[in-house]
Amino acid sequence: MSLDYLFEPSSIAIIGATVKPEKVGYAILKNIIDGGYKGQIFPVNPKYEAILGLKAYKSVEDIKKDVDLAIIVVPIKLVPDIMVQLGKKGIKSAVVISAGGKETGEEGKKIEEEILSIAKKYNIRFLGPNCFGFINTELNLNANFGSSMPLKGDTALISQSGALFASILDWAISENIGFSYCISTGNMADLEFGELINYLGTKKNVKRILIYMESIYDAYKFVRYSKEVIKKLPVIITKSGRTEAGKKAAVSHTGALAGKDFLYSACFERLGALRADTVELMFDLTEAFSKQPLPEGNRFAILTNAGGPGVLSADRLGNWNIKPAQLEKETFIRLDSILPPAWSRGNPVDILGDATPERYRQALEILLEAKEIDGIVGILTPQFMTKPYETAKEVVNLLYEKREIKKPFYFSVLGGEKVKSARSFLDKSSIATYETPEEAVDCMVLAWKEHYLKNLVNNDVIIKPEFTIPEEKRKAFVKELLSKGKKLLSVYETKQLLQKYDIPVNKTFLVKEKEEIKSLDIEFPVVVKIQSPDILHKTDIGGVIFPVNSIQQLLSAFDEVINNAKTYKPDANIEGVIIEQFIKDGFELILGSSKDRIFGQYIVFGTGGKFVEFVKDVSFGFPPLTKNFAQLLMENTNIYNLLKKGFRNIPPANLEKLKTVLIRFSYMLVENPEIEEIDINPLMVKGDDIFAVDGRIKLSKTTEKHLIFD
Repeated sequence: MSLDYLFEPSSIAIIGATVKPEKVGYAILKNIIDGGYKGQIFPVNPKYEAILGLKAYKSVEDIKKDVDLAIIVVPIKLVPDIMVQLGKKGIKSAVVISAGGKETGEEGKKIEEEILSIAKKYNIRFLGPNCFGFINTELNLNANFGSSMPLKGDTALISQSGALFASILDWAISENIGFSYCISTGNMADLEFGELINYLGTKKNVKRILIYMESIYDAYKFVRYSKEVIKKLPVIITKSGRTEAGKKAAVSHTGALAGKDFLYSACFERLGALRADTVELMFDLTEAFSKQPLPEGNRFAILTNAGGPGVLSADRLGNWNIKPAQLEKETFIRLDSILPPAWSRGNPVDILGDATPERYRQALEILLEAKEIDGIVGILTPQFMTKPYETAKEVVNLLYEKREIKKPFYFSVLGGEKVKSARSFLDKSSIATYETPEEAVDCMVLAWKEHYLKNLVNNDVIIKPEFTIPEEKRKAFVKELLSKGKKLLSVYETKQLLQKYDIPVNKTFLVKEKEEIKSLDIEFPVVVKIQSPDILHKTDIGGVIFPVNSIQQLLSAFDEVINNAKTYKPDANIEGVIIEQFIKDGFELILGSSKDRIFGQYIVFGTGGKFVEFVKDVSFGFPPLTKNFAQLLMENTNIYNLLKKGFRNIPPANLEKLKTVLIRFSYMLVENPEIEEIDINPLMVKGDDIFAVDGRIKLSKTTEKHLIFD
């Protein structure tokens, strides 16, 4: 069923409308009338003959005309019966304003489930419960009780919080930001983010979508419905619940089941959506995207009439691991020809506190024309000689004249009364204007990230790698182990599986009897480890010895680890001794996977070794990895720069080979959903050499599906 019945109705019934101004049913009806909605309006309340000048009806069944949308404003315990009435009347959509659903506990959850069950029976799609309603400015339809009609625009808003929905709209009016659609989702018993994004993506008057999100209930549905829209439109998401306290607050507020926050970020990135840490930043980005082109690279210039703010801007770029762009000789010569001798002679380009409007314009023109610059952050401070309003006019005129140059300029105008007229003039122009340099820099970097992510997604191709061993034989290994009741795989078994997916491992032997050692093809030095499912922390009990440099040392080490194991746990099940090629002097990485109750199977990659939990330099992704997103998985870690450049006696890593290992690993997860957890630590990398040195796998019979991004 088309959601146009809900968001573009030709007739509306307000069930629970009232003459009492303090009631929600009054506010919604009045907002619809005052907004100028031209469709038919049917107030429903058995207590009244008329409400706000409109005939009132005892029930929806008394309305003799067709109704597209019902807005329900009655106690939630009455909503199931109302839904039955809607179904019998043939009403196809509803907005359930009523609170008291799953956000209140188990009883509310049961009522919500009953409402959904009835709605499905009658093919009714609905928003809520526990929501503020929605707005369609094209129809002048203000079907909410928390805000007046916003300005018309080409931005859509979806908010999981009703109160924040109202606050955002109130703020947007003062900031001169317009909307096409504004939707409060509430508890999302039926309509969730994915379907709403999908619907809004079909509308010509939606150029970008803003989302305030507390949680996703069904990540598979979210990805399936939203992925095609996010590929073509900017979607900016402010997600709350980053901290444990925030997650608990989200649960108590909307009954949300918050997943791991880092997986939300990874999911948004994989789709090409942009995450903004604050609502303020979300609006700053909206202004930037609606007024200026996106930067095609991250080579940024800072133009300022004061040294301090320029340094702050450079520092802010540094927080994003970006350096100000290096000015080329031609640009430097041009700037030198029009600026005083005391100018900064570098980037930030400080044109000094006595800069005239003409000097600001000339310097900006040179930077706009500089091929080595992708975007410009401008800073204007109200010093004694400064003419803020005149400078603003010069900047606006120049950008209009140079509009064929698709290069963004974000302007930070600092101060209060002295710059008031300049800022007012700029707000009405095509220039994104900010109160602080940090805001301008953040928006410039994130605008580039939006461009970068869209390129990753839209130029991404999933190509399954070729493997040496046929697929049925690769998958049979895990199934055979499970059939034998095996759930925790040893290092040796883990490496056997990795090898089936052409993931390199260091040479490894499992030896049960000491006499077997002399027949092995061993390259010294080696590591000797006890193999027992009853001993997890082998190093702590003397179950690991290295480096072992000769056959005599090896025979002795074999006896030693067995004796230490038996001393520690006499009844331990000792399956043998593992002998591994000793790998030294390389980058220690971690590559692993686990499962999340919302997002399913995910991948972790980053700095490994024994301090992995302390360092916490990891990034996250989802299988199957493509070349683009295997690359991003690496780039999102701090160790990536060391892998690229090398460190001391460790040469740079073969990143293409490492990327291939990541992709092969991801397909191993897809083909074997029985892998509940896997941890390769360390994955040793040194130049062309990559070895899975140690690892563990936990299996289960559950086979949850993975997210489908292609």
